[in-house]
Order: sequence, then structure tokens, then C-alpha cells
Amino acid sequence: MKSYLFTTENGRGGVMLCDIDTLEEAVPYLRNRFDKVVRVEQGLELWTIENGFGEFHPRPVEQALAEEAEKGGGFG
Repeated sequence: MKSYLFTTENGRGGVMLCDIDTLEEAVPYLRNRFDKVVRVEQGLELWTIENGFGEFHPRPVEQALAEEAEKGGGFG
């Protein structure tokens, strides 16, 4: 079993736990099952409607906080 995190055009989405083994198989399944899916993630792999398949590169929390502080923004 694998879990796939998906996002729809309106910012909603969810997590699908299923027996699909690859992201390449999961994307069409999720797009057929749910309306307007624009992003699917599994581990560090992702698919987006704009860029297709690729890898997810998360930023460390410390880096994200420092970048927000430099911009004068904040979280919360």
C-alpha cells in the first residue's frame, strides 16, 4: 500500500491510500476519480499539471523561516 497526496484546482485535496505502486499509474487514476487534480505527491516524487513528473525538494524549516523573515513576512 502507498499513499498519494493530491491537490485540486481549488486548493482542496486529500490523501489516497491504495495498491497502486507507481506515481505514473496513480496520476491518471486520481485525475479520473477526482475533479481538477493539479498536483500529486508520493515521497519525494511529484506530478504537477504545469510541469509533469519530477522530484520534490523540500526546504529545511530553518531556511523557510529565514527567507520569510528577510521578506518581512511571517508564519502565523
